[in-house]
Amino acid sequence: MTPMETFAGMEAFARVVETGSFTAAAERLQTAKSSVSETIRALEERLGVRLLDRTTRRVRPTEAGRAFYARCRRLLDEAEAARAEAQASQGATAGRLRVAAPEVFARRYIVPCLPRFFTAYPAIEIELVESASVSRLVDEGLDLAIRVAEKPEPGLVVRRIASSHVVIVATPGYLAALGTPKHPDELPAHRCVGFTPLEWRETWRLGKHKIAIRPKLLTNSGESLRAAALAGIGLVAMPDWSVNEDITAGRLARVLENFPSPTSGIFAVYPTNRLLTPKIRAFVDHLARDLKARGLAP
Repeated sequence: MTPMETFAGMEAFARVVETGSFTAAAERLQTAKSSVSETIRALEERLGVRLLDRTTRRVRPTEAGRAFYARCRRLLDEAEAARAEAQASQGATAGRLRVAAPEVFARRYIVPCLPRFFTAYPAIEIELVESASVSRLVDEGLDLAIRVAEKPEPGLVVRRIASSHVVIVATPGYLAALGTPKHPDELPAHRCVGFTPLEWRETWRLGKHKIAIRPKLLTNSGESLRAAALAGIGLVAMPDWSVNEDITAGRLARVLENFPSPTSGIFAVYPTNRLLTPKIRAFVDHLARDLKARGLAP
């Protein structure tokens, strides 16, 4: 087999592993099933090892095949990235960009920075997908996601663009009526509001203390979480960037400041198999500069 034939065999093998079928792999590669089968047979002969277990019902990789697939996948991803990079270098910074971000962050930070971005890059369009849940970038066809997390999940390309700290807040009226907690151990005696998508649902971590709470209210919406705090329902754990203006204006007050929460990052993430195109780079650079100017340091 020539180097090109070996590469073709690796691509065919990867498609069979991913689809579990010679027929489906042939459809993906737009070739005949017999061609896929023969290409992989030739690859196995050259390697001197069986890569696939074939039965009448299914096809699956052998132990050697699983290890070989991991290598093949990385090589194929690199080849795709090289192709896309070569194409992108010939084009303008243009096109549609699908960006997922938590709803509160999107409305408070992303949307306000867009007028200047559109002035600088008039050929780029933004589709904003607002969600507090962890989006599946590849499955949902997203180019980029903004994540607030202590550690982003593996398998993603990550750039930290700002920092985030959870603070405990309540209205002055609530604190005047029910008292201001001085120690995390006092939290279970208070009305608390939990946020379902993140860790701050029923367990709050402050300093060295990990406190179980019984939420009076649970919500999966960042905007409703802030609204609950402003309504005086109880103590609320929220990112500092989402309530800084309310604290400055006196609508909310921080409590338990001597017991800081773990530091999280605000990350721009995209899949490892997705090229960092000029439009993605331009948007992330612009957002990072805007966040820094607004006091959110990396």
